[in-house]
Amino acid sequence: MVNKSARRGTRLGGVAAVLCALAMTVGAAPTQAAEQLAAGPVFTTWATDVNVRYFSGPGSPCPDFPSPGNCPRVVGKAQPGDQLEVECQTRGETVGGNPYWVFVDNWTRGFYGWMASYYISHPDNWLPGVPQCAGP
Repeated sequence: MVNKSARRGTRLGGVAAVLCALAMTVGAAPTQAAEQLAAGPVFTTWATDVNVRYFSGPGSPCPDFPSPGNCPRVVGKAQPGDQLEVECQTRGETVGGNPYWVFVDNWTRGFYGWMASYYISHPDNWLPGVPQCAGP
């Protein structure tokens, strides 16, 4: 009979081997690995210094209705050419005639948060292939 510690050690050894192999793959081709990890469509912005915002804490109204007032914490600024993985989109404060905001993961600069969809380089307000964010 194999004891629990032996099984746990074997399982952890296997996980360590997989993580080691992944680290070597990521180290060999970081751009390719980042593209493979992307879960949502990737867009860019047409404007410079676009604020990407995050909610300030539990109970924040930011995810329910993104806006500068509801999402006061600026975590970074997106630039033209940045790779922005758009995870979801929802209605928020209208910016430039566009009522949608997107939750982006900026792969280029390493931050994530809410951004007015107005600044995404796409001709329509609603982005194709991007789901509606879960909300109320």
